[in-house]
Amino acid sequence: MSCIIFKKENRRFDNTPPIGKTDKRVAKRALSVAVSVLLLSCISGGFSAALSAPSNDTASVVGEIESLNTQLARANKEYEEIQAGLAVFNMQADEARVLRDKTRKQLERQKEQFNDRIVAIYKSGRISGIERLFGSRDLIDFIDRAAWADEIAMEDARLVEQMKVTEAIFGQQEREITEKRRAQQSRFNWALMRKCDIEAKLTDAWNRLAAADPIVARLMALPQTELSHRINSYLARKRSPLTGYGIVFVQAEQSTGVSARLLVGLAEAESSCATAGTLYTTNHNAWGMKGPQPQIAGGIPADGEYCTWPNWEIAIQQAADFVTHYWGAAQTALELSGYAAVSGPGSEWAKRVESSRNSI
Repeated sequence: MSCIIFKKENRRFDNTPPIGKTDKRVAKRALSVAVSVLLLSCISGGFSAALSAPSNDTASVVGEIESLNTQLARANKEYEEIQAGLAVFNMQADEARVLRDKTRKQLERQKEQFNDRIVAIYKSGRISGIERLFGSRDLIDFIDRAAWADEIAMEDARLVEQMKVTEAIFGQQEREITEKRRAQQSRFNWALMRKCDIEAKLTDAWNRLAAADPIVARLMALPQTELSHRINSYLARKRSPLTGYGIVFVQAEQSTGVSARLLVGLAEAESSCATAGTLYTTNHNAWGMKGPQPQIAGGIPADGEYCTWPNWEIAIQQAADFVTHYWGAAQTALELSGYAAVSGPGSEWAKRVESSRNSI
């Protein structure tokens, strides 16, 4: 398919007639035309700037929203992780508290037994070795009585030491748990505040977008995909009027099979993502596609030699229809033979399309 069917070749036209040095009327007329062109250029430039300003504002806000969405996703993940960690910590702390309470009850019972034993010894008086000797039936009984008394004394000493160590351990555990809970709660509060701050900024950005461009605000409110987010972020960096239409590119890919990233790459190569030239402002044609194309998608009208569309939503979808009609469900620039005058592998056009496509 010849490239001339799809895309107008770059040509320069200069039909200005030569101006005679002695022909004052011709000179005056030429000067008048030059001044008119200059004035028209200034007016057109101002008008173009007036048109591009809202687009830049929209692109800026959409870029801000995409950035905030990324930040919010990270903040939500961090918040949920801290919340889950705090819940696990509280559960473990509760289990440790139950174990401490159970152990303390056992210690209390041991203390009571110890106290009862001390009282009993005090009431009965200490038994001397002579008393044990005369109270024993024989030598073996005497040894058993002495060993038993020593064992009781040692057991009492161990019990006292165990109670002291256990109480010290419990005290240390409680202090550590209190400190860890305070630190965890502080992290949780910080994550919550950060999350709320991002959400507030996001709400403000959405309000500004709705005021700047209700159509883009409507599209951005649709369920998005990872790819639509990446497309919007890329277009926002370009300050493109296509910013916010990421989901439309994705929908066009879903309906035709043509890569959404390729469609963006073509827009980059043909019009710097609808920021260069005039077709994008007059025709919503960011792809340099020639028309009319009555056989494609129910018919694509033309203005002059190029396809024209009433808005970007229809333009993106029918640009995908255009590609799939001539080249099928293309994924890369290498599949679009004849799209541009020089579009083969290694061409500057193909490199630009692929560089853009791979950046998304």
